[in-house]
Amino acid sequence: MSEPKTVMPLISFENGVAQNWNDLRATLNGVEVTTISSKVDAQSMAALKKDMKQVSDLIKKSVKQNVKDYEQELIERNGGLFAVKDTADSIIEDITEEQNTWNVGRLKQLQPVLQKEIDERNESYQLKTPLTIKADWLKISNFTATGKPTGALTKLLNLEFVQAKALESEPPKLTEVQEVKKQLNMSSRKFGTISKMTIFTPVKISNKCFLKSLNN
Repeated sequence: MSEPKTVMPLISFENGVAQNWNDLRATLNGVEVTTISSKVDAQSMAALKKDMKQVSDLIKKSVKQNVKDYEQELIERNGGLFAVKDTADSIIEDITEEQNTWNVGRLKQLQPVLQKEIDERNESYQLKTPLTIKADWLKISNFTATGKPTGALTKLLNLEFVQAKALESEPPKLTEVQEVKKQLNMSSRKFGTISKMTIFTPVKISNKCFLKSLNN
């Protein structure tokens, strides 16, 4: 059998002031949070918690709805004011479109300038794999009003090319198999002189001792 659902009073607003909320306050009178020491206590507190959440949610929902209704009323009563807002928003969109168009055109003008800077460095550093334009380099903020690279861009390009040259100068990393072969070769070179040393077999050792005794 399901628990009886608590009926919450309706809240209305008049001139921004809430009405019919005293019934909600009445539901809080006499409420006492007790220590849970049994299953019955646990069920009682769970039911009370549910009622308090309904009270809180009802107030939030009512206020939110009133704000929405009031906003709609403001729009309807102040059509001229919001028409001005719409016009301002439209102007913003037009300016944004013009800015985007200008930015695209400006970047097309700056691209050859940047390409020249890169080509000069590629020739100077003699990279095996020449660097190409990166998105972070081709930005309007990286150039002066007259279209010259800023000091920050020049420094960035120099660092990029120095790093690229350093990476190309590093010896290639060996694969795991190549590393094992390298270790084996080093070991064979280290112990290769053994073949040149005189190796005494038991027979040679005994003969050498016999000859020594004859000489004595």
